[in-house]
Amino acid sequence: MNRKEIALEVASILLKHLSPPPPQNIVEKIAADLILLVEKSSIQESPSARLAVLTVIGRNHSGIVHAFSEVLAENNVDIVDINQTIVHGNFAMMMVIDPTNSKVDFASLKTLLKERGTRENVGVFLQYEDLMRELNRI
Repeated sequence: MNRKEIALEVASILLKHLSPPPPQNIVEKIAADLILLVEKSSIQESPSARLAVLTVIGRNHSGIVHAFSEVLAENNVDIVDINQTIVHGNFAMMMVIDPTNSKVDFASLKTLLKERGTRENVGVFLQYEDLMRELNRI
């Protein structure tokens, strides 16, 4: 069973048994748990085939893009695409990154980015792009 099939099957089972639909924060926690489950599964795939999406959200202040670019550069992670916007003082950024040549594993990279988010006072979420697409489709 591949990652997509596992994520879809688990999500289908969970959602089938939830009534009324859970609040958004619970859905996000379920999605995060599904991602961890799939990442820890025995499925082996070439790391070069997997891009990741870094999402940063919070109040705007100078240096946010630099802060996260710095963490990525220090760990040899390539930025493939980036989009950021500011709306009424609120900052939102999505980066598609390639962790193939990273000096650290994915879990450690996630920890480093979340720690930087804490220092910058912004929310940070990192997940593999393919899992994000499948979980958002559900």
